[in-house]
Amino acid sequence: MSKIGNQQMMRDINKSLLLHQIQAYGPISRAELARKTKLSPSTVSILIEEAIREGVVYESGTSGSGVGRRMTLLKIKADSGYALGVDLAGSRCALLDMSGELIACETIPAMRGEEEITERFPGIAAAFLESQRIDPARLRTVGVSVPGRIDGTQRAIVRAKPLQLENFALADIAEQALGAPAFLVNDLDAAGFAERYNGAAQGFSTIVYILIGYGVGAGIVIDNRVYRGSEGGAGRLSGLFPYGTRTLAERIARELPETFSGREEPEEAVRRFVALGMERTDGEVRERLERATEVIAGHCASIVELLNPEQVILSGWIAENDAYFELLRGRIQSLESGQLGRPTPVKAAHWKLQGAAVGAATLGLHHIFRMKEVG
Repeated sequence: MSKIGNQQMMRDINKSLLLHQIQAYGPISRAELARKTKLSPSTVSILIEEAIREGVVYESGTSGSGVGRRMTLLKIKADSGYALGVDLAGSRCALLDMSGELIACETIPAMRGEEEITERFPGIAAAFLESQRIDPARLRTVGVSVPGRIDGTQRAIVRAKPLQLENFALADIAEQALGAPAFLVNDLDAAGFAERYNGAAQGFSTIVYILIGYGVGAGIVIDNRVYRGSEGGAGRLSGLFPYGTRTLAERIARELPETFSGREEPEEAVRRFVALGMERTDGEVRERLERATEVIAGHCASIVELLNPEQVILSGWIAENDAYFELLRGRIQSLESGQLGRPTPVKAAHWKLQGAAVGAATLGLHHIFRMKEVG
């Protein structure tokens, strides 16, 4: 590489380092940026002025009081661009500004199959942006969450059975439709990332997100990075599949026909199953709920002991009923080995049904402000 090429590469790396620090710690002064990054004050000044001219950073005010010198503070300009998250499993779109603030999260029409998604995705995504009065030219990144495995490049779906997709290059379709860099992410990984960065696990770097709903599985964040496994298959919880919303609703209708007709929507049947089980101290409903709780708590406790996370986030029907959530949390913590001398914190998801869409958009911002490396 030429000397000019090397200089430009180092300039880009240093600039990404500064933007990462402003996004993570802003408002922040130039002097503090120089201290944190160990870049010279002159380098910081030159690169920050460039970012201000580009409209990515702005001076938000000053700090300090009294006789001492007041320092100008810097922040990421919120309306300098937007991140779109599309959750194909939950049929939702989320829009974040560059500061990470949620602008909107709305349901969209469901799409299934390669032909339907190819045909309808561009129009549905464009209509959502138009409803928020966002010029597509200001879109900086598009994250699409899917209920299945994605390839190592985060460009193609290896297999997503609920969407009837296999070996499908969805990122290319998203980029062509919206004109912004696109990537794919597993929906549980996205939801876990959302909880880590601006949800119930904010401030923690290692968490486990466990969903038992229409989908069942775990999203794992280790040292602020989504852990996908060697082939993108991490987080599969096959032992808990019998407790997914649809499967559980079918079983209780079959085993308790006098209480559950089988004509209710699955989520309503499960919601009523939990409520009745918590109201009664005996009887068949209570007995089956207790059995389910022991199995679920056992699996969750094993995950906690294996990964030793700072926090566990529960989502789906297991976290909807407050009394049941407290019961399950207590069971999980009681089953831990207690090697640390205290139980691992267990919380209910903050984002709930919005998690995967918000997480996909949040991951997009994370990619934008990620520090570049030599290579």
